[in-house]
Amino acid sequence: MKGGIVSDRGSRDNRGSVAETHLIDDRQPPRPRPYWGRGRRFVPPCDAAMKHAPTHDSLRQAEYFSSVAYRSPDHPVVRAYAEPKLDFIRRYVPLSGCILDLGCGNGIFSQRLAREGAFVTGLDLSSHLLAQNPHRILTRGDATMLPFGDGSFDVVFEANLLHHVPDRERVVREMCRVSRKHVILLEPNRHNPLMLAFSAVVAAERGGLKSSAKRLRQELAGAGMRVVACRTTGMISQNNTPQALIPLLRRFDRQIWWGEYIVVVAEKM
Repeated sequence: MKGGIVSDRGSRDNRGSVAETHLIDDRQPPRPRPYWGRGRRFVPPCDAAMKHAPTHDSLRQAEYFSSVAYRSPDHPVVRAYAEPKLDFIRRYVPLSGCILDLGCGNGIFSQRLAREGAFVTGLDLSSHLLAQNPHRILTRGDATMLPFGDGSFDVVFEANLLHHVPDRERVVREMCRVSRKHVILLEPNRHNPLMLAFSAVVAAERGGLKSSAKRLRQELAGAGMRVVACRTTGMISQNNTPQALIPLLRRFDRQIWWGEYIVVVAEKM
């Protein structure tokens, strides 16, 4: 789901195995003992990150993401959705070093960022989606209470997370806190007619009704970040676009104010 984290202390070596190295700096607090499943490394949620009583909205989100079905990360439509966004981001940010993929879901970006050569930790609140994520370093927890030291990651990235959480500003502040340099936001654009309709019809997606480039810029500025680049782009949705339309819709992978998605790249001042 779009969610959060607990920490993980593993990373991949060049042979693709999990290496017992510290992904996070020495300032991090003690961690729960990790457990292993399906050849991938997980860390159970810490009590502090899960202690708040669930709200009606969080229960609705949890129910939605406990059964939602997404296309696999290597599906042709998913590739057509994700890769143009990464091409744009790559102009401004080196996708290397340690990257936190916050709200990683089933791994659409976790895998791609790892292929760039980065040490990627995928973090989400939904165990249902984490079970579908093929990336090997995954953790579960709350995005509003990240148990990582300040400046733990070179890049903190999220895709389609903020419009699912009630306290967006707090999540953005936490992203900025654990980032050494860059924060990247990828969110739906309410000015796109299809995205507006989808957000209105699906209860768990209604946060998208308030999602705009202006708001994302304000949230980043409020967290002390400087926006380096911003683009509204694309007409390909990773889960809803028919594959037959991909050749036609690729022409919209450029700056268009009514594009389906907003990509914002920011850096610490």
